[in-house]
Amino acid sequence: MRQDLDRLMQERGLAGLVVFAYDRYSPALYYVTGQKLHYGIYFRGADGRAHLIHDPMERDQAEHAGCDHSTFAQHGLMGLMEREGHPARAFARLMADALATLGVRGKVAFFGDLESGFAYEMLEHVRRCDAGIQIDTSHPDVLTLARTTKSADELEAIRRASNGNVAAMNRLREHLASLRRERDHFVADGSGPVKLGDLRQLLNQEFLAHGLEGGESIVSQGRDAGVPHNRGNDDDLLRPGVPLLVDIFPGEAGGGYFSDLTRTFCLGPAPEPLQRLYADVRDAFDLAMGALRVGEPCRDYQEKVYELFEQRGHATQRTDETVQEGYVHGLGHGVGLAVHEAPRLGGPPSNTQALEPGMVITVEPGLYYPSRNLGVRIEDLVVVGHDGRMEVLTPVPYDLEIRPT
Repeated sequence: MRQDLDRLMQERGLAGLVVFAYDRYSPALYYVTGQKLHYGIYFRGADGRAHLIHDPMERDQAEHAGCDHSTFAQHGLMGLMEREGHPARAFARLMADALATLGVRGKVAFFGDLESGFAYEMLEHVRRCDAGIQIDTSHPDVLTLARTTKSADELEAIRRASNGNVAAMNRLREHLASLRRERDHFVADGSGPVKLGDLRQLLNQEFLAHGLEGGESIVSQGRDAGVPHNRGNDDDLLRPGVPLLVDIFPGEAGGGYFSDLTRTFCLGPAPEPLQRLYADVRDAFDLAMGALRVGEPCRDYQEKVYELFEQRGHATQRTDETVQEGYVHGLGHGVGLAVHEAPRLGGPPSNTQALEPGMVITVEPGLYYPSRNLGVRIEDLVVVGHDGRMEVLTPVPYDLEIRPT
């Protein structure tokens, strides 16, 4: 959580941290300031003192950042650009000077979404400007550790996003049930054949109604449902008797907190191979959800699902790291200011992270056989409560079959 940041910095032996947003929204800067600033540098010392240098156009947001602040112009940024001859070096000089003003010397963690060459030149020049500054390269970094658990206000934001996510999935289910089948496709209200793009548009409309942005939702069917991150083809006609995999992960409009939810449907009677595959995934999902306990290693849940799927004849990454059919991904991940963040319910044996109160995680087993036009995934978003209980944020029915008229 945010309030753990100073403690984590001290435990890591950090003298300070720097967060840079270079003319774009930065989840890291939002996290440390609580403001959606697009152009600014935040400095924090291990003693808790902080300063924000910002664009004058964002001075109103800076007023609410909870720390002292000044503008780039007050620091003569344009002159630095001319003297240093490169924007990266100009910002490096500004950072070194600001850290010196705060009395920060030693190991410093740097954050921001920058082109790799720009970031490399900037950090190298920071060290040239002040040999007393060391660049922290530890993994996981302090922001990743802090963001692993959520505060009450963060949980409320994720709940709001999840309410809109659930509304969108339920609206989709209702829409699918209202369709009318015509031979090998479906129609709605006398319109032409329904396409996957029509379903995506319906979801996006519901997201907007709840102040969310949908991003690249997955609406795929048949063979494409068998490739986990295939987004689906909007021009494909919705077909009966095949898996329709819908994975939606909207976030707050303009940047903020996310939700994540997946259901797999079949319009009309599901063929027996799809029924069997769905039953295996549902059993794995129920196994993992029922086993969640505070203090248990996150990776253990992946092992439980491996065991179940392997017993039922499915290949897994445990038996073959290169597997492309069967169980081909991790069991889950954290959700917050990014759709995918710590912790991971899976990964290598070096992942020793335990399940902690305040974590928000997905549980999403799946089985994928594109060669057989099959793919199934079930996913819920869960809050690990401080009382040890698990709160499901995405309560949507798990029914596979939807029977249009």
